[in-house]
Amino acid sequence: MKKTIIFLVTIFFFAGAVFSQNIEQKAKDGNVKAMYDLAEEYYSGIGRIQNQANALVWFERAANKNHIESMYRTAQMYEKGISTPINLRIAFNYYLQAAEKGHFASQLIVAQKLEKGEGVMKSDSRAYLWYRVCADRDEVLACRKMGDYFRDGRVVTKDHSQAKYWYDKAIAKGDIDSKSSLAYLYIANEGLAPNNIEAAKLNKEPFEQKIPLAYYVEGIINMGEGGNAKKAFECLLKSRQLGIQQANYPLAIMYFKGEGTTKNVTEAFKIMETLPKEYDSEIGYIMGFAYQNGNGVDVNFSKALQFYTNSANGGNPEACKAIANMYENGLGVKKNIKQAKAWTKKAFDLENPKSKSIVKKKTIKKKR
Repeated sequence: MKKTIIFLVTIFFFAGAVFSQNIEQKAKDGNVKAMYDLAEEYYSGIGRIQNQANALVWFERAANKNHIESMYRTAQMYEKGISTPINLRIAFNYYLQAAEKGHFASQLIVAQKLEKGEGVMKSDSRAYLWYRVCADRDEVLACRKMGDYFRDGRVVTKDHSQAKYWYDKAIAKGDIDSKSSLAYLYIANEGLAPNNIEAAKLNKEPFEQKIPLAYYVEGIINMGEGGNAKKAFECLLKSRQLGIQQANYPLAIMYFKGEGTTKNVTEAFKIMETLPKEYDSEIGYIMGFAYQNGNGVDVNFSKALQFYTNSANGGNPEACKAIANMYENGLGVKKNIKQAKAWTKKAFDLENPKSKSIVKKKTIKKKR
């Protein structure tokens, strides 16, 4: 019996060795499938002594002969630095070759690399195209990314209805992050009817999972009527610490008003000064008013005028009136009735856009 077992083991051993030699010979003769199989044996150590440097050599040879899986495996080795120095540019090029030949995993990786600028120049537009390819076959992460593009208006026109469509698809496949993203849409008041009840329901699981955006959503919900101001502040502060930039504006307002936290105008202004121009209309007026009246800061008419002007240029009629008042009364500027009237007119035009268009039409008719 023992002799039989030894005989069988010997047969299998030699058969395996012959098979391995056969693969190696075929690979050397240019057989692409054999190149891949040989690389796999070297990589795993099954069938021959493990040698990942040799694995890379054969994966790359097969990749250069258009073997799709070898392109992917070569890219992974360059990306991770397996038996070779890390080279993200070469890795990306192999991922791209595989993606263009329909390799699913590579398509998603290419989209991510283009979005982040890893191994290639960052390109939201190219990333969007690859995410779209992946989303069309219901790849969960790609569906969520499509929602993000439409939510934020990156590459495509901002469209919260389209964002909802893609988030719903991702949620249907169990994506928790998309729940907080859809909850965000319900509190953003842009395109979708506000629905705090639905937002709270969607946000429950992401909030329990401590997803950054979920803290922001929870904070905004609690800022509303009947909410908990202290919890709102804590959640918004946490979301800001986790990188959610949207939290800056409501946090600044809460610091300024002392809602949910001790009033801190200095901290409020520090945050306000970092906000993008889209907030100039409201924030500029708040800061201008504070500097004009010494509300938490020293009176400074020069700064007041500066912030009022930012706000007025952002379309705030109240800021125009405030500037008109400064010129009329010579507050920090030389008294100038002509300027005061001009700013008063601008305030009127902003508050009555229809009357402005009527005047414009009459002027055109007169010219004719």
